[in-house]
Amino acid sequence: MRVESSVITHVGLVRRSNEDNYYVNGKYKSAGSGAAEGYADSVQRKSYVYAVCDGMGGESFGELASMIAVKTLSVYQETDLRQKVFEYVKRANMYICKEMENFNGARIGTTLALLYIHDNRATAFNIGDSRVYLLRKGDLFLLTEDHTEAQRMVELGLISDDEAEVHPAKNKLTQHLGIFPDEMIIEPYISQEIKLKKNDVFLICSDGLTDMIDADELREILSMENCSTTDIAKELAATAQAYGGRDNTTAVVISIY
Repeated sequence: MRVESSVITHVGLVRRSNEDNYYVNGKYKSAGSGAAEGYADSVQRKSYVYAVCDGMGGESFGELASMIAVKTLSVYQETDLRQKVFEYVKRANMYICKEMENFNGARIGTTLALLYIHDNRATAFNIGDSRVYLLRKGDLFLLTEDHTEAQRMVELGLISDDEAEVHPAKNKLTQHLGIFPDEMIIEPYISQEIKLKKNDVFLICSDGLTDMIDADELREILSMENCSTTDIAKELAATAQAYGGRDNTTAVVISIY
C-alpha cells in the first residue's frame, strides 16, 4: 500500500503565537514560524511516524514544550514505537520538566497525538486532548481517548459523550507531557492495532480543530472526492478559521492507497 500525508498548522484568528507543532516522518515546525505552515510527504518507508503536539504555558513557553516533544520523537523515527512509546514519553517529559526547573517552576506542557504505521498496520497513542481519527468507508472513528475532566465524567456515567463535547471541563486536562514524576506517572492511551485498508484516511489534530468543527463536518471534509491530502488539510484549516479560529489549529492528514 502507498501512504501519502500532508499537514497544515495555523496560528488562528485570536492567538498571537502558534504553540502547536507537528511531526511528519522527521519533519516538524521551525521555531517562530509564521501564521501558517504546510508540508506534504509521499516518500514510501518501512515505518511512518506522525504526531500533533499542542503546547501549553503561554506563547514561547508552550511552543518550547511542543518543540521538545517533536524533537525527542525524531530519535525514535526508526524504532518500533509500539515497544518504545513509554520510553519516548518518559524522555520527552523529563526534558520538559528540566525546562520548567530552568524557569523557576513556571509550568509548561504539551499534549501528544501520535500515529505509528508499520507493516500495513497502524497504532494510535495520545496524552491530553489532541486526537487521532480514522475515516473508513464513510464512517469516522475516534481512535484516541481524551484525558480531560469531561471525559472522566463520561467514564463515571455522569454525562454523555455528546454532553462532554460542550462541557466546560472539556479542555481541562488530566494528563499531558510536562508533569513531574512525583506528581503523576503519565500513561498514554494506546489504541488497538488496526490493519490498513485501501482508501483509509487518518486525521491527527489539535483541539483548535475539533473545538471548531464537529464530527459530522470532519467526516464530510475527510470524505471529499478527488482531493489530495494537501487539499483536505487546507480545507480543514480554512473551515476552522471560518468558524472563528479561536485557537491554534494543526491537522495532519494521511491517506492510504
